[in-house]
Amino acid sequence: MLRNGVALLLMLALVPMAVAQARTGDIKYNLVTFTADSNDERLTIAASLAVPKSDSAVPAVIVVHGSGGIDERGSFYSQVLNQAGFATLELDMWAARGLQGGLSRPNHVRDTLPDIYAALDFLQQDERIDHNKVGLIGFSWGGVVAMLMATEDSPEAAGLSALVANYPICWAYNKVPDYDFTEVVDGKSLLIVSGQQDLYDAPGDCDALIQKLPQEDQQQIELLSLPFATHAFELPRASSEFYDPYAFRGAGGTFRFVITRLLLGAQPAIAGIFSVNICSSGLFALAR
Repeated sequence: MLRNGVALLLMLALVPMAVAQARTGDIKYNLVTFTADSNDERLTIAASLAVPKSDSAVPAVIVVHGSGGIDERGSFYSQVLNQAGFATLELDMWAARGLQGGLSRPNHVRDTLPDIYAALDFLQQDERIDHNKVGLIGFSWGGVVAMLMATEDSPEAAGLSALVANYPICWAYNKVPDYDFTEVVDGKSLLIVSGQQDLYDAPGDCDALIQKLPQEDQQQIELLSLPFATHAFELPRASSEFYDPYAFRGAGGTFRFVITRLLLGAQPAIAGIFSVNICSSGLFALAR
């Protein structure tokens, strides 16, 4: 697996690859809705769909926001992926539930998994989408979604093959009820991006979680551990503070988001790595 500074160097090396894959064709944008059944309630999920113009079906990525709701991270990754030839479906999971974000969020991340099943079904109905090449990238709450979906072996989750979890709060799995992470379903690949300055976790928590998996499941995971990164390290805003009861390994407290120019420069490379991974095993081949 990739580690620390080596991971950052690989990401930076892949920037030219991501740029070289970029396309300049038109992109069709639509605001769409679809229904999801969550906790015996029928919800209407809103989303932003962007599909590059192409003569053939294109791969797609579902973009899942963090606790704060839709923000700049989703649009950044969507734009990079669109230019690389991927359709993106950026979800708004909070509006349908009347939530404001932050601590105004569902009680459990599993409450939002039906949104992902519904998004997958929605993409399956679109003839412009290559139904065999669908991935997901999520941030914080969305990163936890990615981790849980990597373990989902159900017909509803069958179309999802590549997942990227940005800072997915690794300490909580197999400790907090219903946050189980004991396997990765065959045929799914998972990239975890963590920060060693992320105060939700201790620096080695993601690595320790992976090491507890069976060896064959470990082969389906890559870990990028960034030495200077805090939680939400790529959110392009001034440094700020936020209270969360899940911070500091569940002890709760106030922590800071800190952005650095070095990590902002690595943003396109992270999307580039995801672009390689969703279409083939290219990332894992490079890592090994």
